[in-house]
Amino acid sequence: MQQFSQYAADVSDFSSQYGSETSISYTASNLAGKCNIYPAYGDFTQACVFRTYGPWWKYAPSGKRKFKRTPPGFVSQDFIELEFEYAVHPTKIEIWETYNPGTIVRILACDSSGTDVDRGMTRWKVLWEGGPEKSPPESRIFSPPLRHVPFCTRVLRLEFCHDLCEYYTELDAVCLHGEDSQGNYILSGLEGVIPRSRIDDISNMEEKLDQLSLREQENTAVGDDAISIEELPEEVIQLILSYLDIPSLCMASVTSKFFYKHCYDSLQYTELDLQPHWTEVNNFALDSLLSRCHYLQHLNISWCGGNQNCISPTTFSRFLKECGRDLQTLYMSSCKFVNGEVIIAVAENCPKLKELDVGSCQSLDGQSISHLSKIQTLERLNLYRLPVDKDSLIKVLRVCSNLKHLNLGATRIQESRIDTVMKVIGSSCRNLISLDLWRCRLTDEGLGAITENCPHIEELDLGWCSNLRSTTGCFLKLVKNCPNIKKLYLTANRTICKGDLEAIAKYSRKLEQLDILGTSYVQADDVHSVLTSCPKLIFLDVSFCGNVNEETIEIWRTEFPRCSIKKSFQD
Repeated sequence: MQQFSQYAADVSDFSSQYGSETSISYTASNLAGKCNIYPAYGDFTQACVFRTYGPWWKYAPSGKRKFKRTPPGFVSQDFIELEFEYAVHPTKIEIWETYNPGTIVRILACDSSGTDVDRGMTRWKVLWEGGPEKSPPESRIFSPPLRHVPFCTRVLRLEFCHDLCEYYTELDAVCLHGEDSQGNYILSGLEGVIPRSRIDDISNMEEKLDQLSLREQENTAVGDDAISIEELPEEVIQLILSYLDIPSLCMASVTSKFFYKHCYDSLQYTELDLQPHWTEVNNFALDSLLSRCHYLQHLNISWCGGNQNCISPTTFSRFLKECGRDLQTLYMSSCKFVNGEVIIAVAENCPKLKELDVGSCQSLDGQSISHLSKIQTLERLNLYRLPVDKDSLIKVLRVCSNLKHLNLGATRIQESRIDTVMKVIGSSCRNLISLDLWRCRLTDEGLGAITENCPHIEELDLGWCSNLRSTTGCFLKLVKNCPNIKKLYLTANRTICKGDLEAIAKYSRKLEQLDILGTSYVQADDVHSVLTSCPKLIFLDVSFCGNVNEETIEIWRTEFPRCSIKKSFQD
């Protein structure tokens, strides 16, 4: 038996990244290879960095709805998958965290040799899980105790929760230690949507359900007579079962005919959050759910599907054909099975759809979204990190007069055509509330089309939009025309000046979040005027603002305790 220690050879998948698709700064790919930052602590471009941190994104106008039946233990918000050269039995994992550590909440190993191709299933096992934590501001090597898994692996997945993070978490490297072994592999599967690894739980579930009874007070006329759950009114039974998550509901259904009847009631499946169970969702699971989801209204299948074709486009399209007629919410972020075939199925079978998230679905081509023009009810559309064809997007936007939330962050739209898209948004989507243009190459002309025609805008992310220039007066017009703005990100715009901050202080009294990272022309007094004039401000990022020092910020933190003021640094 041989011992191996190896750094990640490649990043095979990830949910988000701070850097751009054409750069190596702050990108997920930086997690492959050996350490090059540790033991230094701070903000370094060579690190792996995700798109968001902290709770502020949840508070923004674009914050998503919460799904019912989400297990309280599932808190993951981002993930990254790593491939290693050799398959080993994991004995130790080391993760170099070099800025704001404590966000890792789950580590999983993939048994690619245990793939059941016929049923479309890859076995993943949790090696470690825990909650997010507030850690001291120093670099560390995170190496939690691992559970034993009965297989070798060369693929790991890390999941993250940023809720407690004061600023972006940054990672340097991951090292997998393990033993090379010829051990046997045990294939697990699904019974319905129940993995065999959880079948043993059914007997415990049955015992608990058998014990479920209601007793009247001792002084009532009924005395101590027990009431069987089967004697309860159906609406009460349905209410009790509504507190079970989806796997528990499925397990309860096989304990008796009585529970089979109630657990298969379609009213229990009007809202389905499958993201927490992404390791168990495959073709077979979706087919098993078909008969129960005829009244489905809200579906979150984000992260499901994996690298081994666990969900095929044909299977999911069939699911939508049977269960999509009442669907209002469909979240499918980071799903590799989502391609043009799936988008066509969405367009043809979901006439009531209001919210669609296909962010980071890397199997989608730029033209496929044109089919969404058949849906005129969309209020939320997330196209984050997609290669978007300008004409296809315009075709969709022209029929979406009710659109309220649009995410075009990091979309790969040709620079010369992005302003045309902005003009269509301004003329067709006048009810827009939030617009994410992170790393888009629009100019002041495109921004003007938004700010002059979308008076209800409350959230605007213009981070890393390097073609916008303060000298054109575009930011002054923005705050004058959009008095309801609550979140404004002007990240890394080097042209922001004193006049822009004076305008923000004067016109943006409802402002809650402001990011002016990397602004070198403003003075501390200019920033202070914003803090003084915007009483609702809870978030302010002045990182790499050369004229605002740490001593001044500490004074502000005392003077404005309800505002979280950020100032990044390097050792």
